[in-house]
Amino acid sequence: MSLHHFLSAVLGVCLFLALPGAARAQSDTEQITQTLNDYIEGTANSDQARLRNAFHPDFKLYAVNEANELLIRSGEQYIANFAPGSKNHRRGRILSIDVENNAAAAKVEVLIPGSRLYTDYFLLLKYQGAWKIVQKSYTYKEAPKARKILFVTSNQHTYGNTKLNTANHFEEIAVAYDVFTKNGYVVDFVSPNGGAIPLGYIQTSSSVQKEHLYNPAFMGLLKNTLKPEQVNPADYKAVYYSGGGAAMFGVAENKGIQDIAGRIYESGGVISAVCHGTAGIAHLKGRDGKPLFAGKQVTGFPDLFEDTKAEYYKTFPFSIDKEISRNGGNFVYSKKFGDNFHVADGNIITGQDPSATASVARKVVETIQAN
Repeated sequence: MSLHHFLSAVLGVCLFLALPGAARAQSDTEQITQTLNDYIEGTANSDQARLRNAFHPDFKLYAVNEANELLIRSGEQYIANFAPGSKNHRRGRILSIDVENNAAAAKVEVLIPGSRLYTDYFLLLKYQGAWKIVQKSYTYKEAPKARKILFVTSNQHTYGNTKLNTANHFEEIAVAYDVFTKNGYVVDFVSPNGGAIPLGYIQTSSSVQKEHLYNPAFMGLLKNTLKPEQVNPADYKAVYYSGGGAAMFGVAENKGIQDIAGRIYESGGVISAVCHGTAGIAHLKGRDGKPLFAGKQVTGFPDLFEDTKAEYYKTFPFSIDKEISRNGGNFVYSKKFGDNFHVADGNIITGQDPSATASVARKVVETIQAN
């Protein structure tokens, strides 16, 4: 992507993010989504204020216990189960929302890793201009064995030491996350420094991107990425490097991330990357000191599509295709941008540009399940 196109994308994102609160009213579906996320985040973080914000004062919970008895609890009885300050590992996602005038029904899935997978059913009413949950029922089953995938992202805000803005590619994050979570995987995010990461290249015309952009739980993960020392490689089946110009900086040389990826791969896991994310794997080595991808086909964003005379490109620490080749990889690419070009060579799965994101993610899932 040329510098001109990149700056246009980032400026468009900045303008868009500055407008929604003041320039347009939320739709009923967006308001309901916000209410449901108050419930999801409120239970995950034991935030009683968010739960009270989600529930109507006359909220009732109905469930059938293991003795086949009907249980009925009030909102305050339910909220009392969540002691302030005690976080847990609950992860929720909205499955459906059905709205008719001032009434709505919604379905949410909540995973407690290693314990249960809950399906929550909600009734909501629009009351005094706000959507509130008036009733909840649920069922559950034993949770599948923990299956996790680690996303590697970058904290870099600029191209090198310049004032040229760069970012992580939102599509390459949101689309892959969507594929992985819909296949039952829990996703964590890591970055060299941990914490918030810059985002760019956002297209709200994409339903998947828009859904995740307005999902506080998902955006919270990107605001609170893990530091490498907080990651246990044994917990993950695959590592996925997303792209964007930011991916060229701080990732490839990070010893902590290198160690995590190497240990995941050596335990039979998958190494995957898309677009500039391939830069992150350029220096990965096995215990024998040899590059993990030596002799294997690898793709990523080639110099063919870079503006190699532009200021942004001059800040790159290396050329992706040349560095992969220098380290023994067989770098391959399509001469056509946006044609979903991707390659899988054993447990190394890579995509050339954003168009290959979903295919790479699906191939990662397929490879994990085949192992």
